[in-house]
Amino acid sequence: MAGLREIKKQRTREMILKNSMELFTQKGVDEVGMRELAQVCGLGIGTYYNYFKSKEDVIFSLFRENLNAAITQRPFKVDESMSNADNLTANYKEVFQELMIHKNIADEFLSLAYNTKNVSDKDSVGARLTPQIIDLYWGWVQPLFRSAGIIIRTEEEEGFRRMLWHHFLSSFHAYTSSFGAEESIDYIRFTSRHLLGGLGSSSASSEASANSSQGFGSGSNTGNF
Repeated sequence: MAGLREIKKQRTREMILKNSMELFTQKGVDEVGMRELAQVCGLGIGTYYNYFKSKEDVIFSLFRENLNAAITQRPFKVDESMSNADNLTANYKEVFQELMIHKNIADEFLSLAYNTKNVSDKDSVGARLTPQIIDLYWGWVQPLFRSAGIIIRTEEEEGFRRMLWHHFLSSFHAYTSSFGAEESIDYIRFTSRHLLGGLGSSSASSEASANSSQGFGSGSNTGNF
């Protein structure tokens, strides 16, 4: 019985996200309130709040779903003839193109992700959902590390995951900005080289402590980054 209830709740949640996405696309995120979101889903406002406590909650959840769909459509591919920075840049571009199908959600998510409250408030929607989003991203990017023979030490992994995620965010922000998608590629490639240049082939070494602002170690096989 409990299993059936969970299945029904999951289906309702999926319906809410689907209908909310459609309404945001039709009217724009800023023009839609929680009551209208509930109405388009055929739910009372109280029932809607049982699933999503705020519009920010909906946006974070939609972006998580969109990112999951994007990385499923565009699994990370390593081209051995390319540097690691160029591989990261090329794969970013493919995922960004998928995410831009729902540009309104992407733009709103980026705005929320850089909001001080969602960064510093431990009770915020960002604090609750960002780790789940980072998990998706971290799993997607693993082929790059496996190909390069890079091992991140357990005690350093959390910091590195967040640092790499912030690079993804800043790269996506550049891609979506007035700077232009194609023009942003050089910026992404440049920052990728700096990000990956300190990583060694065998491990994130103890030198990471001396370079804690960057959060990664160095090694002998950094030439092809």
